[in-house]
Amino acid sequence: MSRRLLALAAIVILALGIRVAYVVTTGHASTMLPDEGDVAHNIVADGRWFDRNARAENYLGLLTKRRDQLIDPASVNLSAVDRNGVWYPAIDHPVGTGVVIAALWALTGSERYVQIEILQAVLDALAALLVYWIAMQLFARPRAALLAALAYALFPPLAWDAADPYDDIWAVDFTLVIVALYLLVSRSGHRWRGLIACGLVAGIGAYFRPQVLLIVPVLAIATVGRTGWREALRRGLTPTLVATLLIVPWTVRNYVDFHTFIPIRSGLWETMVGGLSELPTKLVNEAEAGILRAHPHVVHETPEWDADLKPYFVRAVEQHPLFYLEVVAYRAALATVLAHETQWMHRGAGAVLDYKGGLLGLIANRPLELLEYALPPAVFVFAMLGLGLTWRRWKEQNRILVALVLCVLLPYIAMSVEQRYLLPAFFAYFIWIGLGIDLAIDRIKHTDLAVAPLRRAIVNASS
Repeated sequence: MSRRLLALAAIVILALGIRVAYVVTTGHASTMLPDEGDVAHNIVADGRWFDRNARAENYLGLLTKRRDQLIDPASVNLSAVDRNGVWYPAIDHPVGTGVVIAALWALTGSERYVQIEILQAVLDALAALLVYWIAMQLFARPRAALLAALAYALFPPLAWDAADPYDDIWAVDFTLVIVALYLLVSRSGHRWRGLIACGLVAGIGAYFRPQVLLIVPVLAIATVGRTGWREALRRGLTPTLVATLLIVPWTVRNYVDFHTFIPIRSGLWETMVGGLSELPTKLVNEAEAGILRAHPHVVHETPEWDADLKPYFVRAVEQHPLFYLEVVAYRAALATVLAHETQWMHRGAGAVLDYKGGLLGLIANRPLELLEYALPPAVFVFAMLGLGLTWRRWKEQNRILVALVLCVLLPYIAMSVEQRYLLPAFFAYFIWIGLGIDLAIDRIKHTDLAVAPLRRAIVNASS
């Protein structure tokens, strides 16, 4: 076995070990999201596909707060709340992870989250191989690709997210698979097969994170200089058409249940309005109060609630355009140089700027919390340095990664930024960092070779 294969095997084992460690230590933390497990339980225990039970959710929510941990349905008796359930169709979250959890629970006969957490840990550890493969396809530099894969394996927010039984880590892994398939199409003689495969993966991935539908069209535009517009249209439209066919049944189901057009999930305008509160404002409270006055019986996180929020958001932007631009600028900073994840070490650290002892006091007294805040921005800054160093040499390849990063970041900058939404872009950052380190090592070696004759001459002269 070659050294490179041994290195890749070690990276996967290391990634798996870190992710399993998070499963063991934080897999039942109260910060984990149980939404998909609620859907899965209703499928397995009650045969209700894509329905939610408000009574069961409230009961499990109270237990979670009381015990300060994620509650496995297998550890409590839910028969009473199931018999007298308050049922409503699931629409506010993608249902892909819930279906996977339901399949695992049906196969094992035990409704425990550890099964999906271990599966996610294994799949995301293997995703490090995709990071290596993508870097090799784009830049053909083994050392840079290995460094990128190693960074992906070690990055704590990714490892922590793999232990959360939710759709966030699936969004990362589906992004990697779609990008890898698109690059394979670019180098394969079986173009149509590859495009259809891209569409199938994007369509399935949309049930986990709808934004993955944007990846292939954006990559097609990014490579138009090499392929031409006709081929770019073919590469962008074919997978999109296939993916659309896969989500049509769900769209029809939504129309039957809610009598309105909802492609995958509701909540767009709720997210847009909620995003305004990222800076201090009364607009969100005013919007919610206005809806409750006009429609006192409307329920949160329903299509009706979402539809009622739309005019409030539009009016808020029309009346306060500068405030909205300020919010967007703040989100752009949150998505890049101010990105931070406060879950992976302390399950939610306090804010850096609010620490009473000041920044120096935080550095001295709570260095690990500072690390939680500093790590993602540092990754972004070093990635931009790597991009700057390599742009002229690999413009076309870097254009693909830049397009992918913008595809991930821009929708959330327009709506609302949370660190977990940004994670699909980080593999591109790791590739740029790996390239930068690789080039720096080459330059150091080249400098040493150039200086070696002078050193020998000095030694000979002194002797």
